[in-house]
Amino acid sequence: MSNLSPADIKYLDNALRLETGFIVRFTKESFAEFFQHFNINIYDEKYTANGTSMTNILHTFWNLEDNKLVAMTLLELASLFRNRELAIPMYVKFSVEIEKIANKLQMYPSKKVEVNNNMINNIEDAEVTINIRPEIYEHIKRYFATQDYYHAVEEAYKIVRQKLRELTGEEKASQAFSETNIEKIFGHKAKDDTEKDFFDGVKFINMAIQMFRNEKAHTPAKQLDRNLAIHYISLASLAYELISKN
Repeated sequence: MSNLSPADIKYLDNALRLETGFIVRFTKESFAEFFQHFNINIYDEKYTANGTSMTNILHTFWNLEDNKLVAMTLLELASLFRNRELAIPMYVKFSVEIEKIANKLQMYPSKKVEVNNNMINNIEDAEVTINIRPEIYEHIKRYFATQDYYHAVEEAYKIVRQKLRELTGEEKASQAFSETNIEKIFGHKAKDDTEKDFFDGVKFINMAIQMFRNEKAHTPAKQLDRNLAIHYISLASLAYELISKN
């Protein structure tokens, strides 16, 4: 949920006047294309739940999404306004005020990310905390910023495979976890059957990532549900953590 104030929303409504196209005129198609730039399907049912007019959809979007994403879209809107203001001189510079609103949003502390000593904590709706290895998070955060969850997952898998290659010279789990590489990964051979079961578990998690990555590498990129992406990335973070303990 963004921190747009009622006054901000009122100003944006007056500036946009989406249903009449006061300055920047959107059609249904151009409205969708504007948000597609951020990998957002603005006509998804979660945004149309409160009405299908562009104004209602935009209000729902502002209510559902976080400050960073809303600010990014507002800055792009400000650019559209600026182009119109250059073409048609106007007394009121809407672009300047819209930028101020966007910049104000960017100053709020993030509700979704907190930094710990050596982990990144993604907090979802104050219900679940997921610890993501910083090596993975720093690489994929730009994809989350644009809601490109498909490539966020694919790139998370690449970081795990890269770590395996650093440890063993092999990036495929099926080869990296050969008997000769066990000591390189875990620091020693399994001491007993219990530890061997653990080593096998780590191997199978990495094998699953190998299979998931192969599936994504051989299919066209597509929309991926955010929650499912977080589950996939959590699996990658767990795999990375377990092979990094040594």
